[in-house]
Amino acid sequence: MDLPVRRVVIDAAIPSKYISIVDVARSLYKARGVKAVRVTVDDVDVDVLGLMIVVEGDGVDVGEIQNAIEKVGGVVHSLDEVVVGDYIPHMTGENGR
Repeated sequence: MDLPVRRVVIDAAIPSKYISIVDVARSLYKARGVKAVRVTVDDVDVDVLGLMIVVEGDGVDVGEIQNAIEKVGGVVHSLDEVVVGDYIPHMTGENGR
């Protein structure tokens, strides 16, 4: 049984001269199962923006999200968090405990 992906947190980078984070968020929102997208700039280099991307929804297609990032000229560094199941558990305290 495939449980739905509810949330994925991605560390990514995009070229800063060619696309805005608004366009990145809108592009990701079009992916299957996505209900909300948050894109945060967490690093600025000469021509590159380091991004922390949070995508939530019902049955988020992680592969489609990764492809959308690459399609806008970005690169995925890592998947830092994935939540699978009927709901998104809330973290309490240090280290989510």
